[in-house]
Amino acid sequence: MPWIGLSRRETDGRKLKTTGPTARGNPEAFKQILTRVGVEGWRALRMLAVERDTTINALAIEAFNDLLKKYGKRQSVENPLRD
Repeated sequence: MPWIGLSRRETDGRKLKTTGPTARGNPEAFKQILTRVGVEGWRALRMLAVERDTTINALAIEAFNDLLKKYGKRQSVENPLRD
């Protein structure tokens, strides 16, 4: 993403992409994480999301908070796509 660390002016006037009601209020409040998974892992995650009637993003938020809890850290990962 070419705009990471840049001000709005430094992005050639392009608006930062924001999604969800919370992110729209302050796009700087959330960071993105990009990861790669194998095809089978992707299918398994997608099926789990369908079975639980949720999104892969919501599953990732849950997993990050579970990981923080496992290591005795405060569960502080929020979902920007939800109020």
